[in-house]
Amino acid sequence: MTRAPCPLVAVDPTIASSYARTGGTSGPRAGLLPLAQLAAGVATPDTAAALGALDRALREAGGDFRVTELHRNVGVQQAARAKYDRWIAAGKPARGSARFDAATMKADFVAVPGRSMHNAGRAIDVHLAALAFPGVPADRQLDRLWDLAQPLGWSAVISAPNERASEAWHFDFWGDLRGIKARLGYEQAAFAGALLVGHAGAGTSWASVTQALLQRAGQDIGAIDGAFGPRSRAALATALGLSPAKVVGYMQRGDAAIWPALAALPAS
Repeated sequence: MTRAPCPLVAVDPTIASSYARTGGTSGPRAGLLPLAQLAAGVATPDTAAALGALDRALREAGGDFRVTELHRNVGVQQAARAKYDRWIAAGKPARGSARFDAATMKADFVAVPGRSMHNAGRAIDVHLAALAFPGVPADRQLDRLWDLAQPLGWSAVISAPNERASEAWHFDFWGDLRGIKARLGYEQAAFAGALLVGHAGAGTSWASVTQALLQRAGQDIGAIDGAFGPRSRAALATALGLSPAKVVGYMQRGDAAIWPALAALPAS
């Protein structure tokens, strides 16, 4: 594979992570590491811009915005998923019970590698306990975050603000993947996003990346499956005005030279 068609960029260096320079995830804001200094501190360009807007909105509202996690590479996702699978295999023991081992288990859902919006550089986990919006009751802090985040394009994965719910801290920025999510659902849209930035792991191929680009452009090709069949070939010909022979040539060569032109098409 060649370079991803939609490379990730560093986020605004003024955005804080939830990690202290001296270790741990607590302490005064001045002692926090900038998110951009962490390996996870990269995102798609539109997500980076939306994250900067969210950071400014929360600061203006008096909140303390700290990001625990943004991007995950495939290796990090694999390790996290393995801990989740161990927890499932153990029968989902409760946190704090004798059967729960925090070192080897994770009791919160983790997507398979390549199917997470974290892999796509389009998801954040927010340190909810640190928000501290002035004049807002403790049980309404998440509600205030929702009020600020949603107009800026951020979507929670839970259906209603509830600080006690698993994944209450997780927000996605769909941006130009919104059409794919509407047509094919969350997992396929996340897979497309991960393919486009080069962090989809297994299932990554010239065909699957090209299908993700076609889906982004609103072409009706069905699921992204890496099988570049008649619908995918016809969609590529239509999207770029190519002859069937040229489409076959790109397929046979696995030619990524076609990707910039597809990435330049409007999202739909």
